[in-house]
Amino acid sequence: MNIIRTTVEGLTSLGAFGVATDKFAIISELWEQKAVEAIEKALEVPVFQVNVGDTNLIGILAVANSNGILVPHFVSDRDLKRLQEALTDDVKIGVVQSKLTCLANCILVNDNGAIIHEKFEPEAVSIIKEVFDVEVEKGNIINSPLVGSHALATNRGALTHPLTTEMEMTWLSEKLGVPVNVGTMNRGTPYVSIGAFANSRGAVTGKDTTGPELQRLYQTLKGS
Repeated sequence: MNIIRTTVEGLTSLGAFGVATDKFAIISELWEQKAVEAIEKALEVPVFQVNVGDTNLIGILAVANSNGILVPHFVSDRDLKRLQEALTDDVKIGVVQSKLTCLANCILVNDNGAIIHEKFEPEAVSIIKEVFDVEVEKGNIINSPLVGSHALATNRGALTHPLTTEMEMTWLSEKLGVPVNVGTMNRGTPYVSIGAFANSRGAVTGKDTTGPELQRLYQTLKGS
């Protein structure tokens, strides 16, 4: 598994600026070309630069697995067109009509399953199921519905908030079909998905992530 440590515009909260799957990665337009090439090499998938809703926070507003990507309702026609041009025809693009707009904070997903915020409306749940083509279940992590901000999942493993209970870890493992471990990023930040984005082949994490944190990330996401 390839792991790189870096920054973008001096920031280490890299999960806010990218989303990765085993088929593609979408990152914000903030990244310079040299960084884009390094990310593409680490993740071993095509990498495309697209902003969403006139912001660089693609990793907070959008969420994806290999089957598709979801974006909030205020996505512009320009953004949608760029996503359509970048992605292959077999990757679905869904627009979620919901009061919950920071989708990556509210959805934890891989190619095996999805756990979502308990207050997603029925119409939103339907589009989530359709685009991701996995079983979807509402639930919390550490008594919080912001499941996507508390954990980072790939098709090989999931790293979650250090206060996640053993019962919750077992539940996450069953729903996502991967081993689950706890950890932190960027010198103790518990919201691991804000510190990195990853797929089954690699991860991109903030430069402040320590050696022990990198080791835990590697051990968890490399799978068995």
